[in-house]
Amino acid sequence: MSIFYKSSPPIKLFKKYTILAFAILSIFIFNGNTGCGTSPANHPFIKPSPSDFSGMTWLAAYDALHALMQEQYAFGDWKSIDWNALNNTIRPKIILAENAANPNDYATALLEYTRSIPDGHVMWGDEMEKIIYPNIEESYGFGIAELDNGKVIATTVTALGPAASEGMLEGDEILEWNNVAITTAASQSSILWRPETASIATTELKRYEQFRALTLDPDANVSRVKFSRPDGSGVTTKDLTATDDGNTILQKTQFWNKINPADPIQHSILPSGYGYIVVGTLDTDNFSFDKLFNDFKEAMEFMATNNVPGLIIDLRGNGGGEDELAAKISGFFYAEETFYEYQNQYNAYNGLMEIILPNRDGTAIIGWGIPLNIPPQTPLFTGPVVALVNPDTTSSAEGVAMTIQNLENGYVVGIFGTNGSFGMTGGEAKMPMGYIVKFPNGQSLNQDREIQLDSRNGIGGITPDIKVSRTSANMINYVGRTADIELNRAVSFLQSL
Repeated sequence: MSIFYKSSPPIKLFKKYTILAFAILSIFIFNGNTGCGTSPANHPFIKPSPSDFSGMTWLAAYDALHALMQEQYAFGDWKSIDWNALNNTIRPKIILAENAANPNDYATALLEYTRSIPDGHVMWGDEMEKIIYPNIEESYGFGIAELDNGKVIATTVTALGPAASEGMLEGDEILEWNNVAITTAASQSSILWRPETASIATTELKRYEQFRALTLDPDANVSRVKFSRPDGSGVTTKDLTATDDGNTILQKTQFWNKINPADPIQHSILPSGYGYIVVGTLDTDNFSFDKLFNDFKEAMEFMATNNVPGLIIDLRGNGGGEDELAAKISGFFYAEETFYEYQNQYNAYNGLMEIILPNRDGTAIIGWGIPLNIPPQTPLFTGPVVALVNPDTTSSAEGVAMTIQNLENGYVVGIFGTNGSFGMTGGEAKMPMGYIVKFPNGQSLNQDREIQLDSRNGIGGITPDIKVSRTSANMINYVGRTADIELNRAVSFLQSL
């Protein structure tokens, strides 16, 4: 029997959140450019406008930003942000930077402020990269990773680099860093200079980035590293000097993705016979909504024509985008209209969070207090489907992983979980010297109207059902890009069903 249907199959089970279709909804149009619509309680919804503090002094701009974050940031209570403690740490640094007319110290303090908020949607524009990258532009010639057994190994060693010159090989166990046990050294490592402008939401990603940070440093920094062969022999302690490696270690220690930026949705049939679709983005700023949806629909039609026995949806590296697109793509796996989320957004009219459903371009409100649903699509796929994820799977891409995981025959595979940042973006502030900070001012709620997927106490996002083992061989292959161990695990899992 075919696992594709042009209409609903006779019987279809879902893990949760299946609901009846809603009746036709009244449409409330936004008024002009203010983004207003009348609620059932007879008050408007006003989208908050971007704030411009760029003409202020550094301290005044910081104070305005801090006040804005306390007012509009959607997860202050959820994440138990101690705004007073954060301000007491950062504000004196802003004062010192301004008194010394030191722009680098000013920007560093701003970066530290946002890094203290565990949310991948709290991020800076590209200008902040000028502050970050000088601190990580060199390496010691090797990358490291923690294994499932707690050991830490060199996953890659650059030829003729500082580590290789002192005899380090891939697979060697790293024992100490500057005379401190390696796991302790990593836990003390700063993530201030992580090579992304976004903050870190989960403890899992923070841990990975702390190990990564140890091997990336400014030029000529020296670190003492103790390492041994995998069997414990050949223990060596060497002082290594960070040197220019052309960003080799920086790039090799990035998470895996197979995205073609010019054509982000790709499909094929793997040698195993399973269907494979890369969904590289849901971002409708660079691609039209219709193009992305139609490209995915074309991929699903191709899979139906070839009657594949199972599907792998690759969401690794997908930074998210349009919520409606995520819900609509998910419809190829749902026979009935199904709950996706409530969008609980900051209303500048009254300073409250309120549930609304805007239309696609944000020019109108479809309704108040109603959810965004998953609309069924054709062809409907009812076979087993696996989502591939990693910490670069962010925002609405996490939503697609969620809807797949919620299927009776849906699964998630990965070494790590997703980003844990699922809020509604829209908050923005322009700061002096051209810096721009962005943050979420809306929440995604589940059917019980509770926040879903956004991290709390370091836990959030989608945890894989099938975790890929972090063995020495796997991590060396992963970093060396010699084998796609996550894709291979997805295939072997489908074969086991």
